[in-house]
Amino acid sequence: METAVQKEIYDLIGIGFGPANLALAVALEEEGQGLKSLFLESKPGPVWHPGMLLEDSLIQISVLKDLATIRNPQSRFTFLNYLKEKGRLFEFLNLRDLFPTRIEFNDYLTWVAGQLADRVRFGREVVSVQAIEESGEVRVLRVVTRDVATGEEDSCLARNVVLATGGVPCPPDGITLQKDGRAFHSNDSMIRLKRDFPDKNAPYRFVVVGSGQSGAELFHYLMQHYPNADVTAAIRRFSYKPVDDSDFTNEIFFPRMVDTLYELPDEKRKMILDHCRDVNYAVVDLALIRRIYKCLYQEKVLGLDRARIRTFLKLEDILETGDGVIARFLDVLHDEQVTLEADGMILCTGYTWRKNHPLLHGLAPWLRCNRDGGYRIERDYRVATETSFTPGVFLQGFAEETHGSSEPVLSLLPIRAGDIVKSLLTPSGDRAAVGNYAL
Repeated sequence: METAVQKEIYDLIGIGFGPANLALAVALEEEGQGLKSLFLESKPGPVWHPGMLLEDSLIQISVLKDLATIRNPQSRFTFLNYLKEKGRLFEFLNLRDLFPTRIEFNDYLTWVAGQLADRVRFGREVVSVQAIEESGEVRVLRVVTRDVATGEEDSCLARNVVLATGGVPCPPDGITLQKDGRAFHSNDSMIRLKRDFPDKNAPYRFVVVGSGQSGAELFHYLMQHYPNADVTAAIRRFSYKPVDDSDFTNEIFFPRMVDTLYELPDEKRKMILDHCRDVNYAVVDLALIRRIYKCLYQEKVLGLDRARIRTFLKLEDILETGDGVIARFLDVLHDEQVTLEADGMILCTGYTWRKNHPLLHGLAPWLRCNRDGGYRIERDYRVATETSFTPGVFLQGFAEETHGSSEPVLSLLPIRAGDIVKSLLTPSGDRAAVGNYAL
């Protein structure tokens, strides 16, 4: 049996190297006081949602909510410093727009990752996290990895782990997507479009399912970049609904709201989060709605009928035909069955964050859960554990039900990273007194 003294022990191993753990790596670089860390990422290099890097698609938050600014405005890892280093600072400022494209923001993330390259191993898939139990206590964790290219397994040891693996693409209930089928999730959209629908001038038939930002972006993208395609947007509601980004509502993303929500009884917290669902779910940026409406109007002016929005449609079944897909919907307004055929169907139906992460199954005897079976996550994003278990198991992005609407999005990444670093540096007996990093 491998023991904790046989290998070097990291103070922290981060699983995943997307924006959340990238922000954590930045915070450790600036405030980690020598903590030794390693990050593991299954992808071959740094990339953020490669399937959704649409041309001209904008991110929905200000560049000032990058990986560092709201935690440390003097950081060298800010988006503004990235622009300066790239020689585009004044040109960007001249745009008078603080919302960059996804492609530019992805380049910023790649730039930051490049400066922290010694902290990360790409192409390493984490297989499991295991406890090393000695004399009835667990003080060290073994993180088992697999080389994506060779299949070779290895392991490393850590006193703490931080999981930031993102959400899992979530098709509608009862719908199963076939591997390489003509129906696919938006998470893979640009990769699949380039591979399976390479001729931009071909008369493809597309159906885009979903009422949210991704569905609207892809509907608009297909109209603009496939000029001869027939494109249908199938949505469950009356129309696209604009995101509520008004001033007072946006205070739900203030750091102090994490404390406010966390301290509330479950039913009161749920009430507030339900009131604020229009900030994240099944909503679309108003400027994009207007662009789509203008595109459809221009189609009418030209006498064309190749793009449309079909409303009140609930997807119920998908049949793959080899070279296409047949989808059966329920028209929930008229209680009628509707069938749509397409060469390609994109399901923009969101993501789910598992209540129990599969990588942590081996730690189940020590991790405390709530009545619903999900992990009991403490204010510092640490999973509550039995007293005989001293390693920290932190989750990034999995605590929306307790920490609020900022959890699954980019808004407070640097503040959350600061909270985790403070927790790592604080002796266990003093953690209860540690306040919100931003406050």
